[in-house]
Amino acid sequence: MPRLSAQLPLVSVVTVVYNDIAHIEETMDSVVGQDYPHIEYIIIDGASSDGTKEKIIEYIASCAEVDSQVDSKKTESLKHPGQNSRIYLEAKHREKNLTFTFLSEKDSGIYDAMNKGIELATGQWCNFMNCGDRFHSSNTLKEFFTYFLQSAQVSSQAAPQPTPQILYGDAQLIYDDTHSKILYASTKPHKYHHHFIHQSAFIVTPLMQAYRYDTGFKIAGDTDFFAKAYNNGARFQYVPLVVASFSLEGVSSHLSWQMFKEDCQIGYKYNRLFPLLHALKYLFWVIPRVCIRNAIPARFRSQARILLGKKTS
Repeated sequence: MPRLSAQLPLVSVVTVVYNDIAHIEETMDSVVGQDYPHIEYIIIDGASSDGTKEKIIEYIASCAEVDSQVDSKKTESLKHPGQNSRIYLEAKHREKNLTFTFLSEKDSGIYDAMNKGIELATGQWCNFMNCGDRFHSSNTLKEFFTYFLQSAQVSSQAAPQPTPQILYGDAQLIYDDTHSKILYASTKPHKYHHHFIHQSAFIVTPLMQAYRYDTGFKIAGDTDFFAKAYNNGARFQYVPLVVASFSLEGVSSHLSWQMFKEDCQIGYKYNRLFPLLHALKYLFWVIPRVCIRNAIPARFRSQARILLGKKTS
């Protein structure tokens, strides 16, 4: 039996960013700082104008050797007509077995950018750690895939099991510099809505390249992807480890009509009654809960969460 470390797969980590110079370095540090031997780091920038793309190039140049002989066919296939301010580079970290791929050009939204990352991915597994999010610790990838490989070995000895195509874990929700809580994912996937965040998921790259993200969505493209995968027979596996840390500043963090509409659009594909059931849930549970929460001063909400054990300091 080969050493487990030699079996660890190549993981493609994709970061999508647009005009977020304040958070890009933190996210890049989280990926580059992983104690993991096989990382392909892909960064997709939407032609930022606030200095983000320059910050990314500076970061890569500080720790990696940029390849001046980039495959012209590969870059040509990614070009879009009418786009002039395009940057593409590849680099290899000087000390780690980690490669960088950086693409900066205009896109039509977050899911278009994520699809560009999928197109560039060559790893066995693909993860999206978008700007502002980060891995929970520097050992996250190693612990996650070591656990997965060990559990797969145990399962194969007991009885052969189909290889999962989507792995997912738990996440840390960060309220502020001193308070957070762990969001534990459901151990069972759902027909309409996944009960984990995309930052804590790893998807086999061929599955991502087969389905991709529907760019018609503004917020719920990841929900649509996982629902589509589940309803087409994709195999999910829960790994009981905290994978990602994120804050409430993300695009889909707040209650909105757009989120409700997109959730209904997704659920309707698999159950014609879903929009009605979802509307009732919003009317009698989600909206009253949000209204009550917003009516309570933030300092009291924070103290209540701590007392109830839902928030750690």
